[in-house]
Amino acid sequence: MSLAPVAGLAPNAFAKTSGESGGGLFRWFRVPSVGQIAVIEFDGAIYDSRYYNRLIHKYNSNPFIKVLVLRIDSPGGEVGPVQEIVGELKKFRDSGRPVVASLAGVAASGGYYLAAATDRIVSNPGTLTGSIGVIMEFPDAENLLKKIGVKFVVVKSGRFKDTGSFARAMTEEELAQLRRTVDDVYDQFVDEVWEGRREAIKEAVARERGVPVSKVPAREARQFLRDIADGRVMSGREAREAGLVDEMGGFDDALDTAMRLGGLHGRPIIVSEKRRREAGWADLLGSWFLGSEPQVSRLARNRVSLQYMLH
Repeated sequence: MSLAPVAGLAPNAFAKTSGESGGGLFRWFRVPSVGQIAVIEFDGAIYDSRYYNRLIHKYNSNPFIKVLVLRIDSPGGEVGPVQEIVGELKKFRDSGRPVVASLAGVAASGGYYLAAATDRIVSNPGTLTGSIGVIMEFPDAENLLKKIGVKFVVVKSGRFKDTGSFARAMTEEELAQLRRTVDDVYDQFVDEVWEGRREAIKEAVARERGVPVSKVPAREARQFLRDIADGRVMSGREAREAGLVDEMGGFDDALDTAMRLGGLHGRPIIVSEKRRREAGWADLLGSWFLGSEPQVSRLARNRVSLQYMLH
């Protein structure tokens, strides 16, 4: 498949394709637009939806964009931002245009949550995916604080207000309350996967039992989903057998699928936007030693949160 990647959204654009002879040679020519495919890359943990939702909204407002492809290489992230992105993806799909997910190295937990909201999921056989579940973590430094003679005095308005404080162990009542919250958010995850993968999961159950799909009751298929939605990590191939993935393939295969679903022919224009790389630990250490001041927005997160995250 020959592609014509451009950065703009014009209905006609210059296309760059590899020449038929001479390694590394390229030729430029003007091609008519037959429809554009927008690509959004999810790289790393997701803690903020604004960048992604801005792109989805922009592409949804562009009539030349016929298909949206999500390139997902993410272990997940915080529940709220992931759900906000899925809400914006649903608006794109409501316009009658398909969304395809391309799973890269890791598309687990919240990364898979995004994929489940698409029309078609393409995964590498060795992609790490699944990990359907919710997690909250709290440090407990009570014994350490006692050793160094530090004691916290807490004034609170209700018995649950300091739940999760690292200064003391949690009570059984507090654990039960948090469990109810985690279970509720877990049910939301399962509901989203069921909404997006219902038929594929019924087909997986039918294959496992050797019966027609019509003989698989919805309640049994949903129970099958809950049985595998226990936080387990799967390979892409295992996920396909379980109905969580549609087909094996890489990014180019996902583009082929996008063309087919979007009814595109010829040489499509690929639209994407390069996101500025966020500073990493090496950048921060460099700023300490060299005196530079990189823009660090999500270098470290110390707040307690509900997460759809691979662990």
